[in-house]
Amino acid sequence: MQNESTTVRACMTTALQILEKWNCNQQQIQTLLKLPEKYSNLDIEKVNFSQDQVERISYILNIHASLNALFSNPENIYGFMNMVNYNEPFNGTRPIDVICNGKTNDFKMINTHINQLIIC
Repeated sequence: MQNESTTVRACMTTALQILEKWNCNQQQIQTLLKLPEKYSNLDIEKVNFSQDQVERISYILNIHASLNALFSNPENIYGFMNMVNYNEPFNGTRPIDVICNGKTNDFKMINTHINQLIIC
């Protein structure tokens, strides 16, 4: 169990770095990872992450990996989530806005969408 919690903490640190590179603000990061209001003072070593938080962290890492596979330039890798997208399923919204609605299933939808772009 100790090894698993160490892995989750490392993944959380990486997810926070990715969200910062996606230019997420504090409110978005709180919503995406279901963190307390003052998460900047959060001691990751002392947090017991819920299964929902672990799943969200996993999706962020997977979305980032998929964006790395899809794009070769950092502007698209890190900018995609904040770009207005007129294709399905976004219909003129930004991918980050879709996942900021708080529903874990939307992470899966975006990850699936990006993976389908890689296959095409």
